[in-house]
Amino acid sequence: MSSIMNPNNILAALNSLKSELPLLTGKEGWKTINYEFDTLKLELQDCNDPEESDRLASELIDLLIPYKDARDRLREEIRLQYIQTVLRDTIETDLPAFAAKIGVDNKIVEPSAAVVLKSIVVDLDQEESGVRLIKIKEGGMGEGKTVKIRNFHLDLVSMTELIASSIITVTDPLVVVAGVLHIIGILTKAITIQLSEQETSVFWGLVLAQKADSTPKEDLIMKHTNNERVKNGRFPLTNERVRDALLRLEKLKSVELVEGKQDTWRIVEKYAIK
Repeated sequence: MSSIMNPNNILAALNSLKSELPLLTGKEGWKTINYEFDTLKLELQDCNDPEESDRLASELIDLLIPYKDARDRLREEIRLQYIQTVLRDTIETDLPAFAAKIGVDNKIVEPSAAVVLKSIVVDLDQEESGVRLIKIKEGGMGEGKTVKIRNFHLDLVSMTELIASSIITVTDPLVVVAGVLHIIGILTKAITIQLSEQETSVFWGLVLAQKADSTPKEDLIMKHTNNERVKNGRFPLTNERVRDALLRLEKLKSVELVEGKQDTWRIVEKYAIK
């Protein structure tokens, strides 16, 4: 299953937002970046090299970062494109197995995929709605995960109407309901992102560092991270490894650099310690 921030999802999101971007960046802002943006997007569309595609996609995002409305709208559109990709993958891989398991023809449960897709609603204006949560073990031991189903829900009225209309083609509408519930489970798993042992360890180090200083610098984060690692029988991390983990957590919107302060970080996501 592909990651959320991959070039295909980013390109699909940018194509979807094509008509909105001039308004989201403002007329003057769009004039400033329009030519470079179109050039990079065309290059990304024609690119077959994975590393070059990653670079082009990153540069396109960088162009929009100074414009908050465009940046936020793009982030949510990328998420929606990812959900749709997962849904397509589910139709091709998981749904046939699920149909066989409940003893019906795959073509009978396929309408459930359309029901979910048409019922997805992304709440662009509700930044704190839903769930954003990091789950790690005390001491930063082992891997963790971050659940990001914020700004995503199903329109139950729409879903009910679609299920009702499917009675025409499906013998038992409960089969479609079962398919819907199965796909919702797949989507929820898809947006649960696993954290590596190092990322979990550094996040725990930042938790401890913030108790000593509400906005700790990287050297303090590294100190707490490595103290805990040594205490639990693990090798300490280098400056570069700690920095790489923080940058990865930043991409996941779990931590952020403090504005106006160099190498200073804070947690921006709720967390739970097991």
